[in-house]
Amino acid sequence: MSRFTRVATDDIEARLGSAVGHMVNVSATGALLRMNAPFLVGRSCPLFINLPASPVSLNVQVVRTERLTTADTAADVEQLVGVRFTEFSSSAKHALAKLCGTAFTRHD
Repeated sequence: MSRFTRVATDDIEARLGSAVGHMVNVSATGALLRMNAPFLVGRSCPLFINLPASPVSLNVQVVRTERLTTADTAADVEQLVGVRFTEFSSSAKHALAKLCGTAFTRHD
């Protein structure tokens, strides 16, 4: 099964729900985020991407999580969170297309 090409991001800040983290990569259909808060697969929530030229707001669904660190307390948990874009405006789509460049329409 092919999927849209992912593009590495330069540590762009992102807010998933009320938690702040950073983007690892993005594609036309989703993103991988590094977060310091736990998320459950299946959760739907807003995502705010702090792009320098134009911040983007869209709705996503968490499709996978991967714990990165072993920590003694929940406050120290760092994880990768994969999200699928579920709803976004045409201006958000345009900003994502600009961020992805030619990879926006390519498949792996």
